[in-house]
Amino acid sequence: MIHQTLSGPLLKQAGIPTDEDVRTINSLKNPPPAPVSEKDIFVRRCRLAGDAIDAYHGRFRTEELSKLLAMVQGAPMLIGHNKRSLGVARFFGGSIEEHEGTHYIVPGFYWLRGHSSSDDLRVAIDGGLYCEASISFAYEKPTCSVCGEDIRTCEHLPGSLVDGQKEPVFYYYDNVVAVLEGSLVYRGAQPGTGFSLSDSRIGSFAPGTPANAFAIEGEEGAAVLQSILRIKRHGKWYRAPLVEEE
Repeated sequence: MIHQTLSGPLLKQAGIPTDEDVRTINSLKNPPPAPVSEKDIFVRRCRLAGDAIDAYHGRFRTEELSKLLAMVQGAPMLIGHNKRSLGVARFFGGSIEEHEGTHYIVPGFYWLRGHSSSDDLRVAIDGGLYCEASISFAYEKPTCSVCGEDIRTCEHLPGSLVDGQKEPVFYYYDNVVAVLEGSLVYRGAQPGTGFSLSDSRIGSFAPGTPANAFAIEGEEGAAVLQSILRIKRHGKWYRAPLVEEE
């Protein structure tokens, strides 16, 4: 008889709402009138905005991202910034994470399974048809990266090169006062926005990854594929990477 001991952390299947997700959604400033459960919602994550220079030559300060993340709580997700329509989803929770050298706010967002087009939205996001995002916000001052004055009145032109500067002139979005909404868009003004199934710090499946492999961070930050064990516990499926013991 073969006896084998398997060990490893239990990792919840990607894309399935957690108890913490549900608690956060039901605790939003304007919570659902009928509290939701994990069976009622789809949840995904979104790199919504970061500290890179965008297509308008504007930039969020890195130290202001936590404030921006706080402002996005409960904000609606629209399609193409169309403010004449109602939201298709709603933002909640999240963290600040680094992706390809840029720091992003990465809130979760949820939508209702019972909505008539809920599966259409899920399929389009998970299949990569909707793959970029954009944020709509209000702020008080565009601060010039060169002189620190209001770029609307100083002598520097956004996108131009100034002697002694390593990058073109840009301006900071200073004193952000509100996040109005975040949108699914065909092309975002800021590079690197996008979507994921679950917390990237825990792991996620990439296109083409075998069903019995799980992507985790290696010692040098490279993706490592490991075989996994699927376990059903209390009616929910979990994935546990198999760890070889010496």
